Amino acid sequence: MKANTMREDALDQLIRKEIGSANNRRLLGRMPAFKVDADMPDQFNDLLAELDRAENGRSRARS
Repeated sequence: MKANTMREDALDQLIRKEIGSANNRRLLGRMPAFKVDADMPDQFNDLLAELDRAENGRSRARS
């Protein structure tokens, strides 16, 4: 059971690393579904900025 938990943790870390990689961000940035809408209301931009700050703080805490 402990070995499964360790493998799941390792997989979780690998997936998070790959999702945040520069190559993945470039790939997703080219896909229409992932493009940021220039006409998005300021409220959504503020929420996205808050999410970025939270994610950056969490990733620094893990390092």
